[in-house]
Parts: sequence; structure tokens; C-alpha cells
Amino acid sequence: MAFRLVANPAIRAYPFPLPRRLPRLQLCLSSRPYSESKYDEVWKNWKGWTKAVAAGSLALVGYVTYDLWITDQYKEYQRRLHESKRDSAIYKILEKGPSFSELAQDTLPRDAIVSEAKKFITPDKKPRGYSFVIGEHGTGKTNLIQLIVNSSKTPKGIIYMTIPNTDDVNTNHTIVINTMRKALGWSFDPVLDSRDTATTIFEILKVFSRVALKYRDVHQAIPVLIIDNANKLPELLLAQFQDFAKEASDSDIATVIFVSSGGRILHHMRERSAWSRVQRIFEIGDVSRDEALQYLRLQGIDDKIAAKIYDLVGGRMILLKSAARNIQDGAGINDLRRALLNEAKHQLRIAGMLPRGECYKQGKVVIGNLLKEGTISDDTYWAVVGDNKIGEKMLQKKVFSHHFYADNITFQSTLMKQYCELHSTISEE
Repeated sequence: MAFRLVANPAIRAYPFPLPRRLPRLQLCLSSRPYSESKYDEVWKNWKGWTKAVAAGSLALVGYVTYDLWITDQYKEYQRRLHESKRDSAIYKILEKGPSFSELAQDTLPRDAIVSEAKKFITPDKKPRGYSFVIGEHGTGKTNLIQLIVNSSKTPKGIIYMTIPNTDDVNTNHTIVINTMRKALGWSFDPVLDSRDTATTIFEILKVFSRVALKYRDVHQAIPVLIIDNANKLPELLLAQFQDFAKEASDSDIATVIFVSSGGRILHHMRERSAWSRVQRIFEIGDVSRDEALQYLRLQGIDDKIAAKIYDLVGGRMILLKSAARNIQDGAGINDLRRALLNEAKHQLRIAGMLPRGECYKQGKVVIGNLLKEGTISDDTYWAVVGDNKIGEKMLQKKVFSHHFYADNITFQSTLMKQYCELHSTISEE
């Protein structure tokens, strides 16, 4: 007869037969031995008791150590069950897409740009490489993305994450990983996750890939992962995301879109082999004079005041919006001018380009060349700076702007140029 031990019930279900009765030992004072049959009966009954005790001991040990010897098959079943639940939750978010409730209502319609960007930002049946949306801070990159996503029909097939701004040049790994987890709706699961070991970006991208493949097979469209503010990614994570973008493109898993302030990020990424899968570099610049004046009219700004605002800030949307709000709140044009020029000076101070600042010497030379020439080549910039660390820092401080296609350097904004023209020596007032 074959027997099998199982947890808990094994205490009650004995795997071996108990003896039918207790052995009866015959007391005798005489020297006469038991018969051979009596010896056999005693031996058989004690043998049964021995088996019963052994079985009970095994059952007790099994009950006490249940959590230690639970089968690998059951653990695997639990893991797959929780994994399936997580994948389903992420899949629903991928279908629903992000929602931007705080989308600016006073954005200037830019139908031509929106129509063009939609071609590579929304999911498509055909495989594509990864792309970039670049432009200086305040040109309207994020608003463009939000307009496209909000206008897309469900299922959208889009995951959107924006790297937080921090005081550091780059954001640390933990913040980036938590940002992507939040974008995917990834909550802590005690079966799948460990509180002692941090989740890696590779684990997150592996899960996203699995869900993206399911979405592709169901909807016959390759989903999109948008990484906004990508210029704030640490160098190592930027390289890892770029490698994933290439692999996802090669395997028809997903299309990755990098959204970045300034074109400097492209120089770092261009040096890697994954650059070969770049499909599109879409640059968003300032609006034209006519568009800026049209926007200000829509905000109820007088044409003469609108013209003065444009001369001060140019076509930078974020500054046009700020100026319009100040005028609507009763500020005069002269007060607005002083406030905006002071903001430019503050930006120079943050960049260390005012007297006694870390970058004052190099910044002064670059500013002098820009005031004289309007633009300088990338080679000229690095030659006059002479220090890679300082050169990189200045390009990330909203004073200068690098243009990828033209490969040259200009002032970051018309407002910054205005301030530097008024204070060409960058001396303290």
C-alpha cells in the first residue's frame, strides 16, 4: 500500500495502520518461555506502534515547518497569479492613456505643428525607430504632447512619464524609477517585490515590454512610451533608455519618444551605436511675431502694448503668457519690463555668470561673441570656454541655447539677449 504525506490533514490521516489492540503480556513466575506464536504476536503489535509513532512525528514536523517546505509549485503559482494581476492593471492604463486635466486653455493653436507631430507620437501598425521632440524651456513642448494625447481616441496605447526637475543637474536613479512605476500604476506587491531590494529599471522595462506586446497583438498597433524632460535623466539611465528604445524598435515592442529642453542631449546620445535607430528629431521653436501678436490680442492686450511685449520677450510662449497675465492684473509695461529683466539677471546669477561667479570669465567671453555675431559655432563655443565641465553647466542654465541641426550657440531667449545688451559687461548694478 502506498501512502503520501500532506500538510495539516496528515495529523489526522495516519499513513500507517495502528495496531488493533494493545499487546497482552502474560506475567509468569515460572521459567517456562512464551510459545513461539506469542513472541510473534507481541513483536507484530509493537512494530505497528512504532510505525504509528513515526508517522505522527512526521505529520507534526510537517505542520510546524509548513511555511518552510511549502512546495515550489505553489510559490510559482502565487507569483504568476500576482504577475498576471499587475500586467492587467498596466494594460488598462496603457489602453486608457494619460489624462491631463490641467491642460492650458489659453494655448495658441498651432495646428500645423500638432498635425506633423501626431504622425510619430501616436501608435502605428508599422514599426518605427525612436524620436525626439526638442526645444528650449517654455516653447510649448509639453503642451504639444498633451494636446496630441488628449485628442487621441481610446484605446490610446500611450504611457507618459515626466522626469521631475531637481536642483541637481540630473535626477537620481530612485526618483526616475519611482516616476516610471507611477506612470505604469505599479504598486508594491509583497509576492513580487522586496522591501529590502529596490526595483531596477530593467525589471520595469521588462514588465512594460510584456504588456506592450499584448497590446500590439490585440489592437494591431505598436504602443508609445513618452519620456518628457529627458534632459534631466542621469547619464547612465539615459543610455539604458536609449538602448531600450533601439531594442523595442527592432522587436516591434514600442516606440519611445524623448522630449528634451535644448539639443545638447542629442550630442551625448549620438555617440552611441543605438543612435542608428533614430527616426525623427522634431524641433519646436518660438512662435512668429504674427502668432505672438495674435495670442496677445486673444488675451485682450492692446496692440501697442502687445508690440512692446514682443520686442521684450520675443516669441517664447511661456513669457508671453506671463506678460499677458501681469498686464491683465493691472501691471504697467515699464513694471513688467523691470520684473522680466530682473528675472534674466537672476538666471545669470544661478548660472554663476555674474561677477565673482564660477563661470563669470567664460560666460563673459561667450556673451561678448554672441552680442557681436548673433550666433557662434559649437566649435567656437568650446574653444573659448576651454573647460568641458563649465561649458556643460552653462548650456544647462537657461542662458545659452544649442541648436542641433545648425550646430551653433545662441542666447536662450530674446529676454536674455535684451538683458545682456543693456549690461554688456555683466557688471553688478
